[in-house]
This record gives sequence, C-alpha cells and structure tokens, in this order.
Amino acid sequence: MREIKFQVFTEDWKGVKKCFDCYSLYLLEEIPLSFGKPKDGRWYKVAFTNSEGDKETVVVDRDKIRMFTGLKDKNGKEIYEGDLLTDYGEAPPLYVEYSEEHGAYCFVDKFDPSGTVYYTPLMIYYEQMEVIGNIFQDGDLLRDS
Repeated sequence: MREIKFQVFTEDWKGVKKCFDCYSLYLLEEIPLSFGKPKDGRWYKVAFTNSEGDKETVVVDRDKIRMFTGLKDKNGKEIYEGDLLTDYGEAPPLYVEYSEEHGAYCFVDKFDPSGTVYYTPLMIYYEQMEVIGNIFQDGDLLRDS
C-alpha cells in the first residue's frame, strides 16, 4: 500500500523558505477574505514541522502542496509532485506532475521545439532517474535548459 505524505512549500517563522514535511492538512470550508482568492478556489490549512523542529501552521492554495508519489528514485529518495529528475543524459531535467488524462504521475517534457507537451508515466523510468531538486527551489534548472 502506498504511503500518503505531503509537503508544503512555504516560509517558516525563522525566514527559511523550502518544502517542509506536513503532519496535518485540511481544506478550509470558509475562505477568509483577507487571504485573497486562491488559484483553484480553495484554501488549505497545513501544519508542518519548521526548520527549528517546532510545529507551525500556514494557509496556502493547492499549488504550494506536494504529494508523495509513492515511488523512490535510483538512490532511494522519495519522489514528490514538482520534483525535478534527471538521468544525466543531455536532455534537460523533467518534472513530476499528476496527469488526469493518464491517471498517473508523469514526467512532463515541455521543451519540445514544436511546443508539444509530452507526459510519460513515472512508473516506466523512475528507477533510472535521480531527484535533483524541485520546481519551487530549483526552477532555474528548467529555465536554463
């Protein structure tokens, strides 16, 4: 059975900005107007352990939450949504995203010269790949490619 785990990309009260492991996550029924309008129309309250080991909560929209895919790379590192993976070939790193069309987590390749976006199910190649970062903290790896 796949382990259900989440991370949140946020800044803690010490000013450390990174992906933190969550220990609680829930959808807010009422949207506080002071938070503005989230991209998907919903806010989530997330509790996480911060950089000092203390408990902290934050309210974010879905694009700041990363779900564990249940898979690990060739080095045994857990693969989350938004992770950047490479096989150290000449191709730029690929990132992980859930595809409704494929019903699976996929590698996303948006670097085709024709502008076509390719989705390859993660299950096919994940054991050959290595996590080298994530789109939140290392997105420049995608832009520089």
